[in-house]
Amino acid sequence: ASTENFVGASESSVNSVVHITTKVVKTSFQRDIFSEFFHGPGAGGQEFKQYGQGAGSGVIVASDGYIVTNNHVIEDASEVEVTLNDNRKYTAKVIGTDPSTDIAVLKIQEGGLQALPLGNSDDLRIGEWVLAVGNPFNLTSTVTAGIVSAKARN
Repeated sequence: ASTENFVGASESSVNSVVHITTKVVKTSFQRDIFSEFFHGPGAGGQEFKQYGQGAGSGVIVASDGYIVTNNHVIEDASEVEVTLNDNRKYTAKVIGTDPSTDIAVLKIQEGGLQALPLGNSDDLRIGEWVLAVGNPFNLTSTVTAGIVSAKARN
């Protein structure tokens, strides 16, 4: 593969890659056995909230705002925010998830986005060059190259 192929592929994909941030709120309840003994179930207990956050990358797959990401990026999120390569930010809605394949689909309210066409992984051959484009730390898109080393891993 020539360097020019990497440059063209990189330039045509960076605007389709997004940065995703999440906020997670987990609530737990600590029982007070002493209060429950004298006042009944649930008496004297305390509710605790734990706050967390996460981040990852996604890919715009439809110009009307559909984005594919990893399920683990948005799992248990109470809020999901998408930042485009030009730094526009959107609140995203989770459309669907599949934990078994670690895939999630999000939707933002925007049109005219640059979608990245999906290929068929069955057409890949071992030894072919591939690019990985991501935005893991909101550094704008990062690009790296590699070689297909194996197929049909489950």
